[in-house]
Amino acid sequence: MTYSFPPSSYEIVTPRLVIRNAISSDAEKMAHILSSPENMPYQRHNGSISIDEMLRRITNWNKMASDGSNAFLVIALRESGEPIGTGGFNCFEPQPGSADTSASEPSLSCCIDPQLRSADMPVSGRSPYLTDIGVLLDHPLWRRGYATEALCASIDYAFTDLRCQLVRLETNIKNEPWRALMRSLGLGDLEENGVSSYDVTTGWIYKIDVETWESAKTNLKASGKWPL
Repeated sequence: MTYSFPPSSYEIVTPRLVIRNAISSDAEKMAHILSSPENMPYQRHNGSISIDEMLRRITNWNKMASDGSNAFLVIALRESGEPIGTGGFNCFEPQPGSADTSASEPSLSCCIDPQLRSADMPVSGRSPYLTDIGVLLDHPLWRRGYATEALCASIDYAFTDLRCQLVRLETNIKNEPWRALMRSLGLGDLEENGVSSYDVTTGWIYKIDVETWESAKTNLKASGKWPL
């Protein structure tokens, strides 16, 4: 099969989840998830989102995914199709110093409502050098392993299907559960303290290359902790 970027659509299937493009019928549940401050304890809460506003965001998400600037996706239960969160790829960036790199680095808005932007997208058909992955789940479903499952599947997809060379993960400096998740995946040693790409605040940053990820996968499989 001939490689092409961006893909025409996204569908990442795991044992319990499907990570896919948003559709209009997701709007009501996604508006609820993104309006709940309990789901974002380490982010600034910007108030409630109406269904109409969520429909607008879904349109924007799908436009940006088709343009190749990023891919904000819905995490849904595989059995029922019910949305339980959002995930995907917050950006796609070319290799630093390449001819495709923009002269000025654009700011990255909050992942749940980014502005349309294309200054830092790879040229269509070429694989991106870096992507940034995030996961947000409805809080009643925390501590069931869904975040681990979604994150591992998304990292795998970034390296195998999108052919990225580097995956970046970022979180707020106070997010201890995320740090624990990174340690459980064998990625704790990658942790760096720095200014996050989506905010001016200091946070925890993890940069994963293919070799490091394959080593982590091997260890997780050997210990019986691989979720896929």
